[in-house]
Amino acid sequence: MKYPYFRSVLFVLSLLALSHPTLASAVIRVAAGANAAAIQAAVDQFRTDLGGANNGVGNSFPTGRREINWDGVPDNFAEPNALPFNFFNVNSPRGVVFHSIANIGGNHQFRVSSSAASGVAVRFGNIDASYATIFQTFSAERLFHGRFSNEIEILFLIPGTNIPAAVNGFGAVFCDVDSSNTFIEYYAPDGNKISGSSLNVASNGLSFIGTSFNAGERVAKVIIRLGNSNLQAGNVDGTNSVDVVAMDDFIYGEPHALDFHTGDFDGDGVTDSNIFRPPTGQWFILNSGTNTASIVQWGQNGDIPVDGDFDGDHFADQAIFRPSDGSWWIHKSSDAQTIITVFGANGDRPVTGDYDKDGKTDIAFWRPSNGNFFVARSSTNFSTFFGYGFGSPGDIPVQGAAQ
Repeated sequence: MKYPYFRSVLFVLSLLALSHPTLASAVIRVAAGANAAAIQAAVDQFRTDLGGANNGVGNSFPTGRREINWDGVPDNFAEPNALPFNFFNVNSPRGVVFHSIANIGGNHQFRVSSSAASGVAVRFGNIDASYATIFQTFSAERLFHGRFSNEIEILFLIPGTNIPAAVNGFGAVFCDVDSSNTFIEYYAPDGNKISGSSLNVASNGLSFIGTSFNAGERVAKVIIRLGNSNLQAGNVDGTNSVDVVAMDDFIYGEPHALDFHTGDFDGDGVTDSNIFRPPTGQWFILNSGTNTASIVQWGQNGDIPVDGDFDGDHFADQAIFRPSDGSWWIHKSSDAQTIITVFGANGDRPVTGDYDKDGKTDIAFWRPSNGNFFVARSSTNFSTFFGYGFGSPGDIPVQGAAQ
């Protein structure tokens, strides 16, 4: 077998990892105090950690965050009525659904406290009068709790769809945390717990915890336990060891698809219409999440555009194969760094895909002259390769059929 010419150079535009000791760990913001002012700075810092703007309701965005403060929930979904588990993915699409850990009768319903205008006692005072005294709000005037359980599972979806998603961080405000009974846990897409903590105590006050990840980790599930008791008449906080806790604002990163989808540049799990214009080397992308267009300069006349997620962040990267010198130029969506690799020769046909099962796209081509595939492994940063024969001269590789 005649092996291809191979050379790899990685241009790193950021500082060395040794100068960023926090890159491999969670960034945790915590605060507790008597009122909203006591935790405001930590909440704002967490918003900054997540990056971008509050994306509000609907659509899907490459960056930013979502927030839920419960105050826009209509009275017919607030106390004494139930909030559906998927309200914030169907009625007000923000890419989150709730499940009751107890799952009593399979009934995943939740509580949102009433508004003063409804005539129902506020801050869950309709359930037990003491709750209106011990619970206060971070953002007036509604609060949140499970309907049949004090343990809640939170899952993420692309807003308004059933496409599983993950986020780069999640935070929440808690009301009347009296002990270590209240905690939050974060789980990666593979089911492993990647962080978890109990809350700082603030009896009759407010506590906040927000955990974000900046080294590529993603949160697919959050589990929260609120005290040791559910909200119900006679469950008075501090009596007979009862510990009840409610919640206010949720703040979390923009949900992005768990799996890479071909040509998905905005991370919403849907292929985006995109074209490469050879005379100018421009990419034109119609982002399906927001129905907006973006233009990226990457390549030149004679280059061949290729599809793939070469850095494993589940976003498509701009990438080209340059037949004139067998070079590959990849603009990584994860950190805007550039990979340049020489792998192949003029006449080879790019056939990118995940050949080594590491969840990243490998650089690969098929050589028409002898029917051989050559693959540079992403699992070794394209420093090693393998080849095999499959096909004959005149055949057309399916991945490269449009070339």
